Amino acid sequence: MNTIFVFLILSGMVTTGYLTTVCNRCWSLDSTACCTEKEVQCDGSQCTMLSEYFNISNVIYNSVKKTCAIESMCNGCFSVSTNRDFFLRVSGECGYGDYSNADMEYTELCHDLLSPNGYKCPSCYIKGSTKGCTSNEMVLCRGKELECLDYRGVFQLSSSDVIATSVKACITKGGCELGFKASLGAKEINGVMMKCTPAIPVHSAGDQ
Repeated sequence: MNTIFVFLILSGMVTTGYLTTVCNRCWSLDSTACCTEKEVQCDGSQCTMLSEYFNISNVIYNSVKKTCAIESMCNGCFSVSTNRDFFLRVSGECGYGDYSNADMEYTELCHDLLSPNGYKCPSCYIKGSTKGCTSNEMVLCRGKELECLDYRGVFQLSSSDVIATSVKACITKGGCELGFKASLGAKEINGVMMKCTPAIPVHSAGDQ
């Protein structure tokens, strides 16, 4: 009788959304490995590891984070692309069950998921100014980059360097809603503008 009672309680927890999972937790900036790992109890059944590759003017910054799964990032990629000087890639790997992210390591999953998708956006990048940049060229969007980004602001890199910048680029759909929450290593200090508009089909009516 007691066994049946316990089973009913556990079943009720699962069906009402009270299923929890213990995941490894860490957050290491400017590194491809976690220095120390702790535990965190998460709602749901998945754990994740996020791997960031941030390339600014050929200087590469890497960061990693283990935590509760973010469903939209599971086995997916968040990215920002210009033709040169500014590239952000955040790869998400997820697993089911307790400690399922314990043995996960830094991955460049994004690089395998970023084939050209038939869209394009204006592309430019200026370091040291939040007054905007003028685009004289287009960048081909990749993966789930279905929006064009126009960003101006000041942010801190994982190296603690603070830079002002203006950038126009392709960005993963929903990027403006996520904002800097999608980045593991960069922290916005002063956001002047962040605007996303639909990406332009490569063979649009304006093409010759």
